[in-house]
Amino acid sequence: MQRLPIYCLFLIVCAAPAYAGDGGYTMLLSRTEKYLNSLSTIEANFVQITPEGDVASGKFYLKRPGKMRWQYDPPVPVLMVSSGEKIIYYDYELDQVNRIALEDTLAGFLALDHIRFSADTLKVLEAKQSDGVIRIRVTQRQKPDEGELTLELSDQPMQLRNLIIRDAEGRDTNVSFGNARYGLELDNDLFVFKKPGGGRSNYRK
Repeated sequence: MQRLPIYCLFLIVCAAPAYAGDGGYTMLLSRTEKYLNSLSTIEANFVQITPEGDVASGKFYLKRPGKMRWQYDPPVPVLMVSSGEKIIYYDYELDQVNRIALEDTLAGFLALDHIRFSADTLKVLEAKQSDGVIRIRVTQRQKPDEGELTLELSDQPMQLRNLIIRDAEGRDTNVSFGNARYGLELDNDLFVFKKPGGGRSNYRK
């Protein structure tokens, strides 16, 4: 069975601008914020690459506010679902359920009712645009040693492409999105956790 550090996705990702006096910097954050707030739903494939080079793939769904689903493909036995305040992490192999506050997760940032880079929870370390790519890197203001998150977006048109999660040891996990579709009508049942029968055997079907 393939085991991956899926927990890397559980970084807090609200942010606050580090250099409010920089007009270009502030404008870039404002444009990105406006784009993220324009997203009502997302359906996309994702590929995750760990620091060790292990690769996992799956399907990502987002319905703002509060709803998200990360469905990993076999052999990774993981499903993560949120319908609001909690995200449920289910391990098919262990038949084990864990619950984490959505506001304390990476997904919590993307699923907020109103995304704003002017929140005071975290700090923007970098916001730049180069060769058609926007990069915004953030960390927790009170816990800067616990890791960082970088959002990478294409520009013109703006589109979220990658997430780079750096852990406390400085190792990067990359999550890239592909075949994304926006504004679809997504059934709320996608975001309701229903414990499957059969555990691992059910997952293989």
